[in-house]
Amino acid sequence: MECQQAVNNVIPVIHNPASVQKLLDAVKASLGFGVRTVVITKAVGAAAQQGVPEAFRMAMKVGASLIVLPDIKDAIELLRPDAVYFLSTRGEPMGELSGKVLLIVQASDQQFTPSELSLGRQVKVLSRDVGSTALLTLALSKILGHCIE
Repeated sequence: MECQQAVNNVIPVIHNPASVQKLLDAVKASLGFGVRTVVITKAVGAAAQQGVPEAFRMAMKVGASLIVLPDIKDAIELLRPDAVYFLSTRGEPMGELSGKVLLIVQASDQQFTPSELSLGRQVKVLSRDVGSTALLTLALSKILGHCIE
């Protein structure tokens, strides 16, 4: 995928954040790779009340879009991606990407539910648990690393 097309078509989805810091770290990492759209789904507690407004500010500063939705199904319905990947420590390797892709990271200590996983493909970014922000950063680096200096 060519760089301009990649940053437009790769859409990180930060799912189920409860921690303000975890949410902002994931948004900052995403924006650092130049993605044009970041999605937050199912934000709860302090992440919803304090993190989301701060995330909007971060996105607006770099001219990116931030979309906040109730659930993953809403993101899929509205964005109509060609592929949906659940970033994980297990599953298949990601492989080559084409078209519009949602990269969903679980931003809480919970696992993805079977009904959530049925909406896409679980892919292994790394076999060790390094935390959700690190998983997202590694996945974005694999996909977009050649596009940034």
